[in-house]
Amino acid sequence: MPALWVLAVLAVLLALILSTRLRVLFSADDSALTLEIRAGFFRYRVLPAPEREKPEKESPPKEPEKPSPKRTPAETAQRLLSLVRRVWEPVTAALRRIHGAVRVDPLTVHVTYGGRDEPADAAIYCGNTIAAVWAVMPTLERLCKIPRPRITVDTDFDASNSRLQAQIGLTLRVWALLISLLPLLGLLRKYKNTERTDSHGKEELS
Repeated sequence: MPALWVLAVLAVLLALILSTRLRVLFSADDSALTLEIRAGFFRYRVLPAPEREKPEKESPPKEPEKPSPKRTPAETAQRLLSLVRRVWEPVTAALRRIHGAVRVDPLTVHVTYGGRDEPADAAIYCGNTIAAVWAVMPTLERLCKIPRPRITVDTDFDASNSRLQAQIGLTLRVWALLISLLPLLGLLRKYKNTERTDSHGKEELS
């Protein structure tokens, strides 16, 4: 009997853990990124990383900070579109395993390409991004619960810098996360193998 009670308690604890709701909150305002994970009363901030207390030491005089280089529309578009292409297959494979178990709310993304310096390129990348959104969203809305998607892509011909503003919240249970980990781990392994192959190829060429 005591063994049965222990098994029953362990089974209840396991069920509670698997049914725990996870909440991932991501926001972006150009280069300012925040990422927070919540599970019940537990909260962990991933970005920006929490500062660690360091012993006070006499620090050398700081050099004046150099202004960060401006991002061209081409660079911004290439980052976004290459990221989507890289993760699309494993992410959809993971979502098919847990069909309907992920809720995406809010989903607010505003992308504005600065086109004052390169208006033709900005218009091209804006069109490519809109096409990517139309290709991705129907599949995501079929596999996830997305009650209020708000996505806009535009071009500002009076601005030089591109801008990104986003607020994304993902909600799922622990059991859904565990089921979806296999294809996501496959993505990580494939990405590492690709990087290793590219580095070897560059070494051989040099």
